[in-house]
Amino acid sequence: MLIITFLIKPFQLSTVYLVLFLYFLAKKDYETMYIEKHWIIPSFCLLYFCSSYVPLPNRVCTSLVFLLVSGGIKLIKSEWIGSADVCFLTFFGFYLGIERMLVALYVSVLLGFLWILYKKKHILPYLSCLAIGVWIATLKGYTLFYFLINLFS
Repeated sequence: MLIITFLIKPFQLSTVYLVLFLYFLAKKDYETMYIEKHWIIPSFCLLYFCSSYVPLPNRVCTSLVFLLVSGGIKLIKSEWIGSADVCFLTFFGFYLGIERMLVALYVSVLLGFLWILYKKKHILPYLSCLAIGVWIATLKGYTLFYFLINLFS
């Protein structure tokens, strides 16, 4: 994952931090399906050290939309989505903005369906899929977004 990232993006410490953050988040969710509350500290460090060039109103609106939708799902059917999923959907919505977050969501849902078909289980470590989707959206999010818009229109 780290090597592929550096083939596409130049070497920056923020890129290393983002890749390591996503890797350990995905690994933790895959192994335990539980994310502790202390993950908020590296999340805020990600916002501080890894600059995002998305305008602030776009980021705030995106995070609010994902908070309302995923929080509503959590309230209606609490067994469908975990609290960490709601928190990180909101967080990554703030980090990525609407275009790249939609790409991350599309990739993560596609990976989730593939996971369920492959493992034949109905329990999904969704943050692992979301971390891969965020990684892909960070690398080529805008390109994939406009490709999907042209594909579906």
